[in-house]
Order: sequence, then structure tokens, then C-alpha cells
Amino acid sequence: MQKSASDARDTQQVQNHGLEALRLRGGGCEALVYLHGAHVAGFRTQGHGELLWVSEQAVYAAGKAIRGGVPICFPWFGAHATRRELPAHGFARTRSFRYEGSEARGDGVVALLSLGDDAETRSAFPFGFVARLRVSVGVEGQRLGLAYEVESTGEQGFDYELALHTYLSVGDVRKVRVSGLGGASYDDKVSGARGVVEGEAAFGFAAETDRVYTSSARVSIDDPVLSRRLLVDKRGSDTTVVWNPWIDKAKRMADFGDDEWPRMLCIESANAAEDRVSLAAGARHVTETTIWAEDLQ
Repeated sequence: MQKSASDARDTQQVQNHGLEALRLRGGGCEALVYLHGAHVAGFRTQGHGELLWVSEQAVYAAGKAIRGGVPICFPWFGAHATRRELPAHGFARTRSFRYEGSEARGDGVVALLSLGDDAETRSAFPFGFVARLRVSVGVEGQRLGLAYEVESTGEQGFDYELALHTYLSVGDVRKVRVSGLGGASYDDKVSGARGVVEGEAAFGFAAETDRVYTSSARVSIDDPVLSRRLLVDKRGSDTTVVWNPWIDKAKRMADFGDDEWPRMLCIESANAAEDRVSLAAGARHVTETTIWAEDLQ
């Protein structure tokens, strides 16, 4: 990977909302990536427009997570298991990553960002690690590829959770249909039910949804309003999270517009709870997700 002084021709280092960011162009598409949280906040293709959703009420500031795009939940998912005073979803999404450079690959571009442990991270997660996010834009057609690698660099291994918390842009969540999760079991965080088995038919949404599936399968979202099918593929991920806050929860979130919930749906590639990753000292693991769109026939 080239260093930042030798960026690929399709990489721009920019300021956006007062934060340092990268604008990556290649293969007929474009992505916006903040160094703050290594946060992918936009992915637009020539054929299907913007595939990611970001709230108009999102906050762009140090110590705050950006609402929308692809926040990185690491090294825990949800509330910390034992220390409830720590921030939900870990610290990665509010830390500044280092931009390591970019390179052209075919018609596309790949950028690399990294985060290492320091005194602040070790106060919450007492282990040596390096996390690296590789962002691929337009390398294999009009697709966004994200590969999050975690390496154990200390003398002691550790367990961690991760979610690439992808907010997809949809025309109306009440009209989309999701397939690919048939036969998978899930825990329903809204009702409290555990071990529910998803039916084989595609399903839709009529209320707040927060489900954690045990699944490594590709998920597709048929969106008749925007006449497109969104696809989320993954590797190295055994958990899929499906989330939409619906009306009441959206109103309770300061960085989420009251009327924005119909235009988004989270399909998250993750390793959480019983599917958390266990790393031995010196080992590494990569969780990958690929996002693209097709015409809805």
C-alpha cells in the first residue's frame, strides 16, 4: 500500500463538516471516508445513486459517532458486558484512524486506514492490537468493499466483537423485502425472544426491528420504490444484525430526524455475542463486507 504522500490518482484528501476525509473515485463510483472512526459516510454509483444513508441530524465532532454510513463497532457490540459506564459499541467509531495511503487497482481504488492501541484504549480494552480498514471502491464493478482486520500484537490474546454497522438507503422501509436469512436463528432485542427461527420467505417491516441473526449468508433487499435490489455479502462474519428504529425510537435520538426512519435500513456484517472472535497472541482476523445494487426486475 502506498503512503499518503503518494496517493492514487483517484484519491483526494479533503475537509468535510470540519473533519479530515478521503474522497475515493473509481470504477464508476465514489465514496466518502472520514478518518474520524474510519467512517464510510457515502457510496454513490453511476447506475443506482447513493447506497448509504446518513441522517441530516448527524453530529460531526470529536468524541461523537456519526449517525449513518458505516460506523465501526469495536471492540464490543452494544453495551459493554461488565462496565456499563463505557460507551456503547466500543471506541473505534469515535477514534481518529491513521490514513496509510491508497493505490489504484484496475479501474478502482483501495485506501487503508489503521488504529493502534494506546493508553486511552487500554483503559477500556487492556490488550495490544492493530486494526486496519481497507476500503475498496470500484475494484470489482460498482461495489464498495470493506475489510476490517484485527491483529493481536501483545503477549496476550483476546476476544472481541465487531459490527460494520451499515445504514442502507431505501425508498420506504415499509415496502422493502429482505431475503437470504431463511432458516437462520435470531435474538429479538425488541421483544426479548431468543432463538427464533426465520422463515424461508422474504420478510418486511411494520414496527421497530432489532434482530441479531446467526448467519454468514448474503442478504438482499428488494426496494420497489427505488427500483433496485441492494446486496450485502460478507466473509469472516457469522452475525447479521437487522435494525430500524421506527417512529418512537427515532424521536428519542437527538441525532436522528423524527421523519427519517422510513428511508433507512441497517444490515450489519458482524461477529457478536456467541460469535465473537477469539484471537491468540500474534493472530489476526478479517471481517469483510461488500455492498452493491442491481436493477429490480
